[in-house]
Amino acid sequence: MTDFTIEDRAERAWVGVSTTGELAHWGRVNAYVPQIYAALTAAGGIPQGGPIYQYHRMQTVSDPMDITVSVPVAARIELGESFETGVIPAGRYLTARPEGGPDVLVQVHGEMWQWASVQGLELAIEERADGIHWRARTEQFLTDPQTEPDRSKWAVEVAYLLK
Repeated sequence: MTDFTIEDRAERAWVGVSTTGELAHWGRVNAYVPQIYAALTAAGGIPQGGPIYQYHRMQTVSDPMDITVSVPVAARIELGESFETGVIPAGRYLTARPEGGPDVLVQVHGEMWQWASVQGLELAIEERADGIHWRARTEQFLTDPQTEPDRSKWAVEVAYLLK
């Protein structure tokens, strides 16, 4: 089982692209990552870590989901029409940092959801007819695939904002 912690966090600025994506076609979502880094570099911005996937609306893993692919930055920066900027809200977060990259995330999310319930933690979500809407649910890749090609060794941070 994954270890979970609760952390108080300040807001985090980001630049990125919002889209609707499906796991079956995740390459389309991932294709935004190099575009964001390139635009950030061209604008003189400095990334403050690996890419962050912000999940806004989900039903099941096979349904389309609303997501923002983003890169953390020190302060909001405008990159042009194709890109957005914003902040991940401050607050208390339930977090996990598993190794295993994308291959372990489905299991980790299930464990986090269950652990939060057992602990009596309320997630900052709203359940609607079109799915679960999250105030903040993120996955940040902490390992650079360029330096570690073995996905089983990738570290990812998963974070859920609590009410």
